[in-house]
Amino acid sequence: MAEPIQKKRLLRMTVAHYRQPNVSEEDFYQWVTEQHASRAAKLHAKNGIEGFSIFFAPKSFRDFTSELNNMRGNPWRIREFDAQVEFLFRDMETFYKGAADADFQALQAEEGPFISGEGAEISIGWIETYVSDGKVVNIDEAGKPTFPPFTEMSKAP
Repeated sequence: MAEPIQKKRLLRMTVAHYRQPNVSEEDFYQWVTEQHASRAAKLHAKNGIEGFSIFFAPKSFRDFTSELNNMRGNPWRIREFDAQVEFLFRDMETFYKGAADADFQALQAEEGPFISGEGAEISIGWIETYVSDGKVVNIDEAGKPTFPPFTEMSKAP
C-alpha cells in the first residue's frame, strides 16, 4: 500500500497581518516577539505544528523592496503587510486541532489591540525544499525532484 500523501507532503499556511494604525512598528514588533510568539510557539508545538515562524516587513524593508522593484522595471507588486506568520504541518487535522485549543483561542483574543482584523491574507500550499543548509536536497542522480507527482501533491488537503 502506498504511503499516504500526508506523510510525504509538508503543507505551508501563511497569514499576512497588518498592525493596528495606532501601534508603531517598534511596539508591534516588541509585542509579537516578547508577548505573543513564545506563548504561541509552545501551543503550536503541543498541537503538532512542525514549523512556526514570523516574517517581519517594516516600512524600511518595504521601501527598499520598492527601490529594488524600480531598478528591475517594476515587475512585482509590493505587499504591504507588517508581519506574516508561517505554519508547517502535514494535514489539516493538525491545524484544526491547534485552532480549537482553548489556550490558543485565548491567545488570539489578545491580538485585537495590536493586529488589525482588516485585510489579512491567507495562503495554503505545500513546500518543496531544494537547498537546505547550503546543500542540494530532494534531487536524484538524474537531476529530477524526488517529490511525488503533481497529481498527487495537488490533491486538496
